[in-house]
Amino acid sequence: MSYNLSPFTYNENKRFAERYLPFNIDELKKVASNAINKPETDVTSLQKLAEGGFNRIFEVRMQDGTSVLARLPYPSTFPRRLAVASEVATMDFVRTRGVPTPLVLGYAVDENPVGSEYILMEKLPGRPMGDAWIHLSAQERLKVLLHIVKFEAKLFAINLPASGSIYYARDLSPGTPKYLTITFVDDDPRLVLQTPAEKELAWIRAYARPRFPFDRAYRETFDYKRVDPKDHANSLADYIRLAPYLVPTCPKLNQPVLRHPDLQPNNIFVSEDFSITGLIDWQHSLVLPTFLAAGMPRSFQNYDDQQSMSFVPPQLPHDFDSMDEDERAEVREQFRRRHVHFFYLGFTQRMNEAHWHALEQETGLLKRRIFDHASSPWEGLNTPLQMDTALVLQHWSKIARTNPDGTVPVCPVEVSEQGAQRRAALDESLREVDSEMERINGVLGIASDGWTPNESFENAREKARFIREERLAAVADEPWLKEMTEQHWPFDDWDEEL
Repeated sequence: MSYNLSPFTYNENKRFAERYLPFNIDELKKVASNAINKPETDVTSLQKLAEGGFNRIFEVRMQDGTSVLARLPYPSTFPRRLAVASEVATMDFVRTRGVPTPLVLGYAVDENPVGSEYILMEKLPGRPMGDAWIHLSAQERLKVLLHIVKFEAKLFAINLPASGSIYYARDLSPGTPKYLTITFVDDDPRLVLQTPAEKELAWIRAYARPRFPFDRAYRETFDYKRVDPKDHANSLADYIRLAPYLVPTCPKLNQPVLRHPDLQPNNIFVSEDFSITGLIDWQHSLVLPTFLAAGMPRSFQNYDDQQSMSFVPPQLPHDFDSMDEDERAEVREQFRRRHVHFFYLGFTQRMNEAHWHALEQETGLLKRRIFDHASSPWEGLNTPLQMDTALVLQHWSKIARTNPDGTVPVCPVEVSEQGAQRRAALDESLREVDSEMERINGVLGIASDGWTPNESFENAREKARFIREERLAAVADEPWLKEMTEQHWPFDDWDEEL
């Protein structure tokens, strides 16, 4: 069985192929009804509810009005088997600690009659907050933020023995290395330790090849030349040498903590009065040391704004009422962002001391960023990790643990002044590309991967053609640049392996 998806403005066939999921409808109905001890004949309907980045969700309804949600991962969702197994164990675990998540009714990670991995869950009361988030009143926003921070405080208070991913022991092979066992209800989920940067370095040395940056818009910055993975391997090796110095001396900052991996409005269910009824989508959750797990959820942060960075209480300007409607709309949105940023931090300061302590660390954001960039797969771009390394060196006296005699240890990595300037210039160029692409995607009404709602598809394609013609006309007198622009245009179909 398959379903029509909203279209993509480029590489549509590839995106659809990644999401093509054949499965047995009758068997899915059977396992859903069995999960709540009802006969299959009680099933009245099966309909698709949502398409996510990694999963498809169906609702199986029964004669008495009860529902079971079935979550089936796309074939492109990795790691196979382990992603589902870890999400199930994680949801079960956090439910026991007072964090509202859907009750898991059943799941399968191995071959089964449905023909796909799946998770069966109860249907949460309420609705996902989604787009309503930006339209909430100030008091409604405060209510949601308060509950979010309270739930996070419960997670930070859990005493976990190690970092990694949570699993039931029954879902791991007997030879799984490096694990610790947690006593948990009637079973024992385990935490699997991982070293992402070392794994990525080993993969690059064995398999990586020169390639263009995956984001086609970056390719002009690199003169349309393939980037050598050896540069990234060298950067990863530098990071591994720096890593021991990035670990804080404070035990509290190294305490392993579990957080929701994508705390955004679509994953927050609320009642009519905006009480939180549940948090969904715990896929790819990780336990990490507090200094790495800390940070504001992306949907709540406003780091590009100086007032937010200064932790200043937000206020509307005194002349707000005299502004025209367009100005008021812009100011209201600026105030909303500042309001969310300020009160998330304010509630965290008051109710989650462990998280606030980590957020207060001057170099904490840089440490988290370089960890993330060192863990990312090779996609033809080395600049973010290079830039992070340069910043670590720049702030070395604040980052490195001091020796017993009070001296700062010698940094194990060196970058010349010329090299640092070159990295900064390249980083600035890529930031300009990001800003331009964000603007163009907004004009086209598409996501960063080209996705657009069905009703906007033709309009987006027409606008993309117009922008392409404008760009080609601008470089018409430069034959090579025109040829490269045509070959690497971001909004055409393209080979993602190059």
